[in-house]
Amino acid sequence: MLLLFIVVSIFPTAEASANPAELKVGLYPYVPRIEQFETAIKTAWEKVEPDISLKFLSAKQWDGGYYIKEPLKTGADVYVFDAIFFDHFKDKGWLLAMSASEISDDSIDDFVDYAIEGVKDGNSYYAIPQLGCANILFYRKTDTKLANATNLKKINQALGQCTYTSDIPPDKRGLMLDMSGGTTNATLYLDTVHSINGKYPFPLPQDESQLNFDAVNNMRDLLGMASYENATDSQPPEKSSYQRAKWFSDGYGSALIGYTEAMSAMSQETRNNIDFKVMPLSEKDENYPAVFYADVIAVNPNTKHPNEAVKLAKIMASKETMVASIGKDDNYDYPQYLMANRDSVFEKLKDQDPLYNKMQNLIDENDPIMFKLNENSRDWLSSMKDTIKFEAREGYSCGCDRNAVEQISYNDDAPGICKKTCADYGGWNGQWTNDTPAAPKDTSVCGCNACCLLLN
Repeated sequence: MLLLFIVVSIFPTAEASANPAELKVGLYPYVPRIEQFETAIKTAWEKVEPDISLKFLSAKQWDGGYYIKEPLKTGADVYVFDAIFFDHFKDKGWLLAMSASEISDDSIDDFVDYAIEGVKDGNSYYAIPQLGCANILFYRKTDTKLANATNLKKINQALGQCTYTSDIPPDKRGLMLDMSGGTTNATLYLDTVHSINGKYPFPLPQDESQLNFDAVNNMRDLLGMASYENATDSQPPEKSSYQRAKWFSDGYGSALIGYTEAMSAMSQETRNNIDFKVMPLSEKDENYPAVFYADVIAVNPNTKHPNEAVKLAKIMASKETMVASIGKDDNYDYPQYLMANRDSVFEKLKDQDPLYNKMQNLIDENDPIMFKLNENSRDWLSSMKDTIKFEAREGYSCGCDRNAVEQISYNDDAPGICKKTCADYGGWNGQWTNDTPAAPKDTSVCGCNACCLLLN
């Protein structure tokens, strides 16, 4: 009897173990205001489970699945990831299957079609849609050429090639976009191939010889509409899209490719005078469904507290929590402009900003499908992303600005200084400046005929 008493005292009962003191949550970190998500989720959770605290993982602990590749090792009970990896995560057994009633108290039809269909297999749902996005072209309402451009060729004609060489356009000319990262280039390539041939699931080339060079050439055209420096400027992921949006808002560039949340970095005046559409990536008028990205909420199948974890995931994706997560809050009088995955969330956010009406129309008008790779996505990205990035940059002919080897004080000094500066970059093209934004303060830049095509 004494031994039995000791055993019972040492080990917790099944009833006690079913009541966690804390759940760990990994959010998708690359959003304008991650703290707003945490506050909204905590507030909603405390209303139903005040005795269970939430611990949010940092971006170094969970980054949405890009470099931190095994979500279960983070210890997260619930985590949000980029659905490009959905089939890979499902194949690995990293996603808990849920029923319709477990993922929403409302009708399952409240989720937009592409998002809910993308996480469904049979009668089970292996994640809950939270956010969406697509490659969006932003331009000013007064730009009728871009407004009327329905394919990549017409966009190219409206913007032109090689209109600037600096990191920041000197004025309202050219395109800005982010083609700096390997995964960014690989997914842009697949989006471009799909816009050409409409094949889905995406056929994944296994080496350079299998690349679709019509798509590669379209990517090169995008790079030429921008500048090498602007498109390949590698910045922290949480800032890269938004920095270009700030420049656009300050009056630089004719157009910007980014996600809808880039509007959070623009001024209200800019947002009042902006228009946008899904970026055409082929020379034909789009006649295939667009591919939209999604960030989805998953439950760790190894969690010790599946009931509470499923309940938390449902609350995170609920209408009330999502409106509080991405809409206006006490600190900001404008929403985050993140794309919702529920019709009811769009309806609430339209009251905060009419731009949400146009954002919802992007989904309705383009009849999208979810951007997903197959179960071998990790291996494919590792083997091909740098190849695609290099091919997209190969043969770039517009030239680049280079910081002069010394400051140019007089025009007569420019030839000698710039010829020396551009010696390894195809020679000097005859242009130089001390003016910002091309030249940082107290520096000069020279226009060189070629760029360094090193992967950086």
